[in-house]
Amino acid sequence: MIQEYLHSLPDSLDDLELPKAGDRAVWDGLPERVRGALIRRGEEYLGYRWPTLTCGDYLTFSRTGDRSRYENKCHPRQQALCTLALAECAEHQGRFLDDLIDGIWAVCEESGWQLPAHNGYIRDAAPLPLPDTARPVPDLFACETAANLSLVRALLGPELEERAPGLCRRIQREADARVVAPYLREHFWWMGNGDEPVNNWTSWCTQNVLLTVFTSGYDQEVKHRVVKQAAYSLDCFLNGYGPDGCCEEGAEYYHHAGITLWGALEVLDRASGGRFAPLFQEEKIRNIAAYIVNVHVDGDYYLNYADCLPKAGLRGAGEYLFGLRTRNAGLCALAASDVSRRETRDLPDSKSLFERLLDAMCARALADSVSPAPPAQDVFYPSTGLWIARDETWCVSLRAGHNGVSHGHCDAGSIIVYCRGLPLLIDVGVETYTAKTFSPERYSIWTMRSDWHNLPTIGGRVQGSGREYGPANVRPWRDGEVSGIELELAPAYPGGGFSYVRRVTLERGGKGLTVADRYTGGGEAVLSLLFAQRPVWRGGALETPAGSIRLEGAGEPAVEAVPIQDAHLRKSWPDTLYRVLIPVRDTLKMEFLP
Repeated sequence: MIQEYLHSLPDSLDDLELPKAGDRAVWDGLPERVRGALIRRGEEYLGYRWPTLTCGDYLTFSRTGDRSRYENKCHPRQQALCTLALAECAEHQGRFLDDLIDGIWAVCEESGWQLPAHNGYIRDAAPLPLPDTARPVPDLFACETAANLSLVRALLGPELEERAPGLCRRIQREADARVVAPYLREHFWWMGNGDEPVNNWTSWCTQNVLLTVFTSGYDQEVKHRVVKQAAYSLDCFLNGYGPDGCCEEGAEYYHHAGITLWGALEVLDRASGGRFAPLFQEEKIRNIAAYIVNVHVDGDYYLNYADCLPKAGLRGAGEYLFGLRTRNAGLCALAASDVSRRETRDLPDSKSLFERLLDAMCARALADSVSPAPPAQDVFYPSTGLWIARDETWCVSLRAGHNGVSHGHCDAGSIIVYCRGLPLLIDVGVETYTAKTFSPERYSIWTMRSDWHNLPTIGGRVQGSGREYGPANVRPWRDGEVSGIELELAPAYPGGGFSYVRRVTLERGGKGLTVADRYTGGGEAVLSLLFAQRPVWRGGALETPAGSIRLEGAGEPAVEAVPIQDAHLRKSWPDTLYRVLIPVRDTLKMEFLP
């Protein structure tokens, strides 16, 4: 799709036009609340003690599988770098330059910009213990580091050169040696290879390579080579999506997949004088943009499958601009609403200077565009089997796809239910990543297993992992005010010898939501249900503050408390969740009550 536009490229590709710090009309013209927030955030980093990255920090991952020891020092460096750069641009009095220079120097001195978990040359192979300085690995964070430093240089080049002569050349040399030269010299899996599967790495890395090259004054030969490779890689990325544009990696990855696709296309379009603009009206790209609106529940909550939390992050300028480009009023409204709910217009936790720069530059437009979002619609995504239906009370989803998706769990047929915007039946999500998360032991982790989703365990068997394990006879429908889906879950389990049919029906007009499970087989079937709040079994119903479920045909349910101590899960959930185990005899009907 994207490569088709290469024949129309001009001979000369432009660098990006950026709001340089010396352009005071731009920076002094920011809304005072935004400009003040950028400066106040920068003041928190005056005299900042840049975290020391030791060899032991890097080796910890290969020794123990723990990612946090290194990343908890590495990521704050990038956050500080972005914050100080924006503060100096906003104020432009030199107050933040020395701390920023120290940070640039510290990052340039790092032995490797790639994370320990990504330090390898072969996909899915065990990472090497230490980085090879002679052969860098342009992973997600190396590419983002190159983009961050290149943007700092583009925004503040004269100021840096006056205060630290030669530092700008150091930035260019390091970004070229660690990212641009390897990108042009070698093939890394995320760059795409025919039909070989790729994921969010492709668009994310490609965006940051493009940002690095088109802010750094490279010659036309390099620019054209990079654009050609980027177009090929992004086509490989798009090949992994169905025409419906569903992000199989889930709502939390949309920002790293869909929005970095927008970013890459935006750089290509601006560099080429608008040659790539028609791509934003392609159906698949418009559907990719719309995905996040369709999986939004209310407020902070999203329907979360795969390695995704329900609080999947606030939308921002990237989503707003993607919405403008694809003419999606709902996406623009969601982004503007989220930005209006922030305490400040800054993005203090983002490690991407590009993201934070966009947020500052779009602040006025976002503030002026807050308007009600169009009503959300029912949707079924054939490419992944994701089904969503809603009315004024209920939002319900079911995943009717196989168990072999990127970042996926064994959750074929699992449902998520919200009542008036509050979670009732939940998907727990994923704990903090470790080496085990992406190892052959992945599906032994409790959050990945089907018995920790809203699914049955059959004769002690849980669902299998891989593309061969998925539902059959999937039938979604919409008939007037009634939406529903039915499917057979048996093929998602190894061994066979039984049938488990699930039917979900949402009847609007106050008639409500029901789930009917029908089991035939010899072994014991036990249904797991996961709750965000403690359910009380009373009068044939499981009652919670968010809503209740009346059970017909069930055995006596058992309620288990599930302590939540993992820091990542605690971003979305309280300190205790609850699992209910329900014996299923033949037919189990669940009637949901607000």
